[in-house]
Amino acid sequence: MGDQPTESPAARLLDRRGFLTLATVGAGGLLLPEIGRSGSAADASTPPRPWDHYLLGTAYYPEWWDAAEWETEFAQMRELGFNTVRMGEFAWARFEPAPGKFEFAWMDQAIALANRHGIDVVLATPTAAVPPWLYAQHHDVLGASALGPYTYGGRKGYCTNSPHYLAASARITGALAAHYGRHPGVIGWQLDNEPGIPFECLDANCERAFQRWLEKRYRTVAALNRAWNGAFWSNTYTDWHQIHFPKNSGEGGWQPALTLDYRRFFSDSYLHHLRRQAVILRRKIRSQFLYTNWPNATWSVNVFEGAQFLEATAWDNYVSAPGLSGFQTQYIAGFHGDFCRCAGPNQRYFCAEQIAYSPPAADPEGLRLQAFLNLAHGSHGQLYFEWRRPLAGNEQYRPSFVKRFDGTLNPAQPVFERIGQELARLGPRLAGATTRADIALLYDFPNEWAQGFWNLGDKNDRYDSQANRYYRGLKVLQRDVDVVPPSVSFHAYRLIVAPNFRLVDDATVSRLRAFVAGGGILLLNYRAGTQNPDNSMRRALSPGVFAEMAGVRAEANVDLNDYGELRNQLGIVFHGQEALFRPRTIAELLTLRGADPVAAFRGGRMDGKPAVTRHRFQRGWVYYAGTDCAEDGFHEALARAVGAAAKLSPLIAAPYGVEVTSRQHEATTYYFLLNLTETAHRHIALPRPMEDLVTGRTGLESVSLGPLEVALLAAPRAGGFAVTGSVSRHSTLDSHEPAPGDRPYGDTTR
Repeated sequence: MGDQPTESPAARLLDRRGFLTLATVGAGGLLLPEIGRSGSAADASTPPRPWDHYLLGTAYYPEWWDAAEWETEFAQMRELGFNTVRMGEFAWARFEPAPGKFEFAWMDQAIALANRHGIDVVLATPTAAVPPWLYAQHHDVLGASALGPYTYGGRKGYCTNSPHYLAASARITGALAAHYGRHPGVIGWQLDNEPGIPFECLDANCERAFQRWLEKRYRTVAALNRAWNGAFWSNTYTDWHQIHFPKNSGEGGWQPALTLDYRRFFSDSYLHHLRRQAVILRRKIRSQFLYTNWPNATWSVNVFEGAQFLEATAWDNYVSAPGLSGFQTQYIAGFHGDFCRCAGPNQRYFCAEQIAYSPPAADPEGLRLQAFLNLAHGSHGQLYFEWRRPLAGNEQYRPSFVKRFDGTLNPAQPVFERIGQELARLGPRLAGATTRADIALLYDFPNEWAQGFWNLGDKNDRYDSQANRYYRGLKVLQRDVDVVPPSVSFHAYRLIVAPNFRLVDDATVSRLRAFVAGGGILLLNYRAGTQNPDNSMRRALSPGVFAEMAGVRAEANVDLNDYGELRNQLGIVFHGQEALFRPRTIAELLTLRGADPVAAFRGGRMDGKPAVTRHRFQRGWVYYAGTDCAEDGFHEALARAVGAAAKLSPLIAAPYGVEVTSRQHEATTYYFLLNLTETAHRHIALPRPMEDLVTGRTGLESVSLGPLEVALLAAPRAGGFAVTGSVSRHSTLDSHEPAPGDRPYGDTTR
């Protein structure tokens, strides 16, 4: 494909520097000056020392245990090969037992012991669990759900728009920064803990802040009424203070435009809270890095925006053990790894919490596979959760731990030891390696917020579920995949997949049009391009603004949730193939306007009607799926079709169920082969002699993988974009007219 740029996708974001300004936050809101990722205390061009090696460690809570036990704990961590420990994220009451009274001696002792055993420390701001005295002083530090105010007794639930919470949060953050900001044994800071949960805050402080947020966004009530269609049900406002959260409306309540604006506001509120802490810390720290541990990269807060003021992006990886479900489950970790890699500055991401438990029904070797899966997707580290679970408390039954109640280590101790030895050796070698993909999956938070995520919205049609299904399908191509926002530059990509891309602005449409016209491949699905960025409907049938490019129009559609029997009657068959897939929630009646069918419906009155189409648009192709499906085989067949059009062959042709990724240095390409299955695969041919960095063998022409086994191969780069089978996006595709279902994969020509 020719030489690729070396910057990360996050560095290619267009017009992203203006991050967030809330008109006011609560009654005592604080606006902070614009800062870059590194602020005034550190220079992002000079990475702190953690990125020279692989962060391997655990979360530990010294406040739970007698200080006499700490020495043994840290010694055992080091024996396993751990080099990092995270502490402090729920210790607010211990750090600040009374307002303005701080006690740090206990943590000083814990840090000194960890450092003595060669373990670096990541400290966390403890603001995710407020101390009792703060709630006793100000009940509004906790927010509210639709059921009413949150009561004291658990964690989270704090109100990011409460002036009392923000003031107390700033005080404890400032005190910690002043005390530990230049501590040589503290390498980084976690801001808060799993921000964005719970997924709503509907108290009075948030409602007032939301009114001001709307005033700043729309400027006039008339503009808001136009965007929200206030004429509908006579919801025409004349004053900002008339706008309330419809927590218990008679009927209707959260109409689409209001829902989307609330989710934007909610995200902005959390980002403002985190950014305040970042500003406070940067005034005191020297070279320590900042991050937060997103509980899931695709939940309620825009992680791409958060990456603008953090030195790394991190998420908490609790993907279940290999072997307990289909191997495609492990792609969940790959999806979030690629997402966080693309969001992180200089592709810096790591797993701030990694499951440390292998249930009896699973092979403990799966722990090693999951560690290498992180490394394969660009991770700079993983911290297991947790070292020891508490003897009492809400997580006393939680199974993820390294050390057991009786003081013995997890039965998977030999696996942990091997992980520690291998990552200590391989981590430094891959520290500067980056991933360069020519496939992009667009992930758009406004579309997620409008359509629903996790257990919010229609469970049958969640945006994040659709994105994950399309990502899993793309993995059959055995190439690297970027997960990026629509604002990135498209010039590095050969194939762009945009699932559920309904809300879209005209500028993005123009950029995608130019991408396809220049030879790119674009994959869209049902209802694409039918809504404006404010969640209102466009005056166009699906695929809306993409209709000309897609060469197809949906004359009608049927919601299969309302017709269960019809769902059982219908099938989807790709031309030239025999497999029958069942549609899941929707079937569109497509009229071809220049497009060709790639797959058709089978059964009932829709028998023979197009289900998936492709259309030549200037030098590129647009593929359009007028249906959805819960089966991996459907998305894999679709990926093979678009991969054929894009002339994409695998990095290394491997058996089904073996994931293939790559990372690159200036002179070396590293290839990862990860057997996600419990089936052995023998003699996987390599395109040229390679070195296996795990075993140390050189000159390999083939490699064998046992169940859940991995291989990390290295080969000199020949120059340019070292992954295989790609062509310049600007080269013509006229010489290759792919038949539907064409599978040129296995071509390992270099």
